[in-house]
Amino acid sequence: MKPGFWRDRWQNGEIGFHRDDVHPALERFWPAVAGGAATVLVPLCGKTLDMRWLAERGHTVTGVELERRAVEAFFREWGVDPRERERTDGLVELVGAGVHLVPGDFFAFRPDIAPDCFYDRAALVALPESMRPDYLAHLARCVAPGAQGLLIAFEYDPADMDGPPFPVTEAELRAQPWFAVECLDRRDVTAENPQLVDRGARGLREAVYRMTRFDRPRGTG
Repeated sequence: MKPGFWRDRWQNGEIGFHRDDVHPALERFWPAVAGGAATVLVPLCGKTLDMRWLAERGHTVTGVELERRAVEAFFREWGVDPRERERTDGLVELVGAGVHLVPGDFFAFRPDIAPDCFYDRAALVALPESMRPDYLAHLARCVAPGAQGLLIAFEYDPADMDGPPFPVTEAELRAQPWFAVECLDRRDVTAENPQLVDRGARGLREAVYRMTRFDRPRGTG
């Protein structure tokens, strides 16, 4: 997806992908991913309340979001006045209450210290299939070897609806070389997503995965 697509969505208030509550899969499965305090990377984070939930449990959270107005809205709605500072990768970050939000292109993001956890609720599914290998490769470069993450994906017949969100199958995830994949849950969420049903989605399922970064990509020796 071109950057202008997402900037237009934020400018026009077309953010049906944003939840007004914490994702229940995060509350249910996060302890299996990170039992104690950890550094957590949240790619394509928007202004999700999930980052606040993670920070309130002692995690240092770094989110990367293309649209700066989403970053500013996150802190404003939390009542936090962040400070801005430059980063070594040439980007800037807004920092407050244990959350570091980086407005900019995720592919330009380079962490000073590789996070040991990550959380992807709406990043991979926001990308068409042609972009997903590059995204997963860059995510693997950003996090530490052995880092674990929670990834939430949608499954539906792509003939029924044009993404985003795009469908991501378990077979696609298992074929990539950067992360081990364990499916933790899969359930029908059609009734919970009337806006996607209106766009044609039927039999909509949500799958939750634990992803663990390999020390080196499979097939590299």
